Parts: sequence; C-alpha cells; structure tokens
Amino acid sequence: MITNQLNDYLRKDYRQWKERPYLYETKDGTEQMETFGSFIEKTVWLARYLLEKGWGGKNIGIFSPNSIRWMIADIAVMNYVGISVGFSKEWTYDNVAYALQKCRVDCLFYSDSYGELIDRLKVRFPQIVFLSMEQDFDRCIEEGKALTETLSGLPVKSNDEPAKIVFTSGSTSFPKAVVLCIRNVFSGVASLGRRVDLNENDVCYLFLPLHHTYGSIYNFIYSLVFGFTVHLAENTKEMPQEMSRIHPTVFSAVPLVYMRFAQAAQSLAVPLKMLLGGQMKYLFCGGAVLDPALKQKYRSEGMKMMNAYALSETSSAFSIDYPDDDNNDSVGTVFEDIDVKVMAPDEDGCGELAVKGDNVFLGYYHDEAATKAAFTQDGYFLTGDIGCLVDQRVYLRGRKDTMITLPNGENISPAAVAEKVRQMNDTIKAVKVYVQNDWLTCDIYIDTAQTTLTDADWDAMMERLNQQLPKYEQMTKYHILDVGQLLKA
Repeated sequence: MITNQLNDYLRKDYRQWKERPYLYETKDGTEQMETFGSFIEKTVWLARYLLEKGWGGKNIGIFSPNSIRWMIADIAVMNYVGISVGFSKEWTYDNVAYALQKCRVDCLFYSDSYGELIDRLKVRFPQIVFLSMEQDFDRCIEEGKALTETLSGLPVKSNDEPAKIVFTSGSTSFPKAVVLCIRNVFSGVASLGRRVDLNENDVCYLFLPLHHTYGSIYNFIYSLVFGFTVHLAENTKEMPQEMSRIHPTVFSAVPLVYMRFAQAAQSLAVPLKMLLGGQMKYLFCGGAVLDPALKQKYRSEGMKMMNAYALSETSSAFSIDYPDDDNNDSVGTVFEDIDVKVMAPDEDGCGELAVKGDNVFLGYYHDEAATKAAFTQDGYFLTGDIGCLVDQRVYLRGRKDTMITLPNGENISPAAVAEKVRQMNDTIKAVKVYVQNDWLTCDIYIDTAQTTLTDADWDAMMERLNQQLPKYEQMTKYHILDVGQLLKA
C-alpha cells in the first residue's frame, strides 16, 4: 500500500488528538475553531468530492486570503487528489490569468472578495471550474461526506509525486512555478526538531501567507507533526491586540515586522515581550537580513530569536539558528540533513551557495530550460545567493545576479545595502544604491511634505549607519529625494 509522511501524520493525529482544538480563525468578530479530528475529516470529505468530479491527478488552485478552508483544500489536494497551486492574494487579473494558464489549473477555489476579477476570469477560462470559498466550499464537503464510507478508504499520493506548486518571489519577471513533493515538504522536520522543542502546548500565531513555503510548511503543515495550535491573524494592523488575547509561543515574520514591534515597545515604554503576548518562546525571522542589534534586543528580553534562510526551491529548508547561539551575524546553521557547498569561492571563501538533498524541489513546472539551468551537472541546486560557510553557519553577501563590483574590487549587493539604509528611519519609502564616479552612492526617497527631519538629522543617521557597515559598503554620497520623483521614474 502506498503511504507518505503527510498521510502518516494525519492518521496519527486523528488517533491521538481527535478532540483537541487545532485551528482558530476570527472573522468579523466571530471565532471559528476546528479540532484536529474535524479538520482531518473535512480534508478527506473534500478530497472525496474532488475525486468524484474527476479531478484526480489534476492541478487545483487556491486564490484566497489565509483561512481554515484554504488549509483544508491544500491538504486534501496534496494528500489525495493532485497538485495544490497557491496563488498570492495580492495578484492582479493578469497575474492570476498567467498562473492559471501556466499551471494548467482545472479547478480554482476562490474568495468572493475577488468578485469582479473572478467574473473576468470565468469568461476567459470557461473550461475551469470556479468554486467559491464562501458559497460552494461547505456544499462540496457535505457531498463528499455523503460519498465517504471510511476515512481511510481513499488512495494517497506517494512521497515523490508532485503535490504542491508555489511561486517564487520574482522581482524582474513573473515568478517561476516551483514543484514540490511530499518528501520535499517534510525534509526540514528533523533539523527543526533539533533546534526547538515544539509540542501540543505551543501556540503559533500565523501571519505569513499560506501561498508561501514558510507560512504553509513551517507554520501550518508542521503543526500536524508537532501538535501545536494555530491561530490565523485576523488584522495585521492589530497584531499586538490579537497576540495579547492569544498568548502565542511561536511567531514567524520578516525584519520589518520585528523592527516595528520594537519601535512600538519603545514608543509605549512597555516590554517588547508584552506586545507579543507575554508568552513568546520562539521567533523566526527570514526574507531579509535582520539587524544584529535588533536580534539582540529580542534575545535580551528572553525570547529565542532565530534567523532563517531558505528559498521556495529548497522547500524553505536550508538554515536556521540554534536558539542559544549568540552569533547575530549569520542567517543560521545549515540543516544537518542536506549537503551545502560554496561554488568557486573567492579568497574570503564566498561564492554561490549550492545545495543537494530531500529539500530540493522537483523542478519548475513545464520549464525544462529553467530547471536545467538551476542545477550543476552533479545535481546541486544553484541558489543564486552569494555567501560563505563558517562552522556550518551561513553568511550572505547578496544575489549573484545583482552584485556590483566597486573600484577596489569588492563585490557588494545593492539590494542588501539598500535594505540597511531603508531601516535607518521609518519615513524612508525606497532606496536605490549605485556607483557614481567610483563612489558608492544612494538615493533615499521620502515624502518630503510629511517629514520634519533636517539635513543634520540625515547626516547623523548616515554617519551612524556607516560606522556599522564594512568599509566597502559605506555610503560616500547620498541624496534625499521626494518619493514623487520615484513614481515618475
């Protein structure tokens, strides 16, 4: 009989935690809760419905904000039906239309909040079945329930079959469609378990979008492994209020979110930990480089702040800090279950990071050329990130395709330097870093009508930043410009 890790955990959870509260979602002031048992039952019933309609082996899209229904659909498709394709809730009509066509989607679960966009898609793609999360979802489950005799009666996918498509966070072209199997999805469990002690007493506040790998895999799917409860964020503008009610112990976010929590704590003169609900144990930070001083601020208040680095193509498994590691400069220790090497290292040991292991994706969907270009001849995936390894810790220098060479021969990442400049002050809207007349220069875009900062203030901030940067990354010149000029450009 075919089995897989996802199905094994679903069966175990149903036996062990059937009656335990599992998922919480609050919408318009009303809280919905699913137990482990009801969640698993609904995934089976929905899968039974989808199979009855002939969608076995097909690609099924999900276009909706985070919700329990999103999670049910994702697991139902991954484990029993075909390939789950998560769409960004921020996408425009053109984005969604491209993805529907690119991924050959046969059925799309969508939120009614995208009504006008969906109406246009229905006209353009008459062959696709569109199912409303609000109007059709419960009916589909009820029809599947009527067809189901036993929860264990459905065939399941194998570990190595395509099960999930996620899109890369592309910036210069439309994101690539990354194909993951169940083995990929669970590749990080053992290494995560070495770093943290997660169990049924923990509570995760899920803020990251479910169409991204980290939110989907580490915040959601791994809850089936470790048994922690998941609360979906309702309003990102009221996260401290929600956390004070939920008292989470686990949270994942990007540096900007952590910076704003720290600024709010300072402004209100309250402990930072209190703004995060008072019970926080594990904080994970990824997506960009976290300021070491900010990381230390969280650690000084008794929270385990851990840097993480990974890509969609590595199933969000690559490196995470050990919680008691006092190194604030790396982006984590390489997972012990994968093989990482540095390609063509320079004299400092830096080069393109390459990886091989169960975490590496199956390929880009229907894009053999891009897939082939992403791998070395001996099977290592080329991340495109420049970095080095020291004692298995990962130190990033920037992206290979965006590095610039300074007159002194140093290679730097304009994007990484720009992010450090942007974090100087919350009024900064955008930053451009470039070389002009052999000098490293940056343009800082602000809303000049809304700021009270003087030239002396900017000089002081830039001087402080330069003192924190390596000499080759220090700004020689900078220009303060109105954001309107950026929009015109």
